[in-house]
Amino acid sequence: MEAINRKEIETLLQRYFEAETDVHEERRLKTYFNSGEIDPSFEVYRDFFVLTHHDQSIEISDAFERRLMDKISPAPVIRIGIRRVLAIAASLALIVAAGWWVISQRNSDEATQVVMEDTYDDPEEAYRQVTAALALMSSTMDKGQQMTIQSVAPAQELDVIQMN
Repeated sequence: MEAINRKEIETLLQRYFEAETDVHEERRLKTYFNSGEIDPSFEVYRDFFVLTHHDQSIEISDAFERRLMDKISPAPVIRIGIRRVLAIAASLALIVAAGWWVISQRNSDEATQVVMEDTYDDPEEAYRQVTAALALMSSTMDKGQQMTIQSVAPAQELDVIQMN
């Protein structure tokens, strides 16, 4: 296997601890750390890769496995009676029916809404009315702006607020 440089080891370690390495890259790391020629800055990772390499050769005896299985209690069996199943099914049916009713009511309300119609037959008259309404709104907004400026004036005199 070719020699691995320091930068490549750093990259492989970063990818390894972010769980982004493939089997080939992990094998390269294990080979590097078991080679004995490890850069001193990577010495902290040596035990991790050497131990994982040696752990693969450990076999568990059948006796240990049997003793372990004897100590593990089986999962409790949960029995659900037919009445409980029917109660759950009835609850679900009630929820579905209520949802269907709400949706159908909403659809029927939308169908019975009043359709808006034009209030003016003459476009010029409609234009005049809109212009008058906008002029009224503009003057009202101007009055509001003037009132705001007047109420801020005392604070400006105290140099609390500066207006541009």
